[in-house]
Amino acid sequence: MAPQHVENLNNWMQIMVQLTDQPDSNGAKGWYHDCFGRAKVVAADADSATFEYTVEKSDCNLSDNFHGGGIATLMDNLTTAAMFTRERKYFQFAGVSTDLHITYVSAATLGMVLLLECKVVKVGAGLANTTAVLKEKATGRVLATGTHTKFNTDARMSESKL
Repeated sequence: MAPQHVENLNNWMQIMVQLTDQPDSNGAKGWYHDCFGRAKVVAADADSATFEYTVEKSDCNLSDNFHGGGIATLMDNLTTAAMFTRERKYFQFAGVSTDLHITYVSAATLGMVLLLECKVVKVGAGLANTTAVLKEKATGRVLATGTHTKFNTDARMSESKL
């Protein structure tokens, strides 16, 4: 684990929490805020990051299992975050998803502590590819795997939009 990569990633995640800190009309701050505010970086290097995340009631379906849409959102956001472990020439504004594929293997239950291992496969001028493995921290049991492709929107964005 390289300290500068953890620091870069924590800084980016803190910016995301600040950008989403205002509650909506119902008082909720939403998934971005929960995801980046509750996920803890436990390891990072130039092209990967591992996050710890505890399943809370708001993450669960009626069976007290982590909702599949919540898992997909967590993988979407944290594979994107993994691209910010270091400075890159492209994807300064994180881009947009073009493909997100999740394979659900086993249930994650209320209160379970999870590890999400994210790897950056490739970042090019137009597309970025990442992978993720969601595991139960206590046992290492795989709960879900994912691949994520992102399209670069840097040309459409500007610093003033942040």
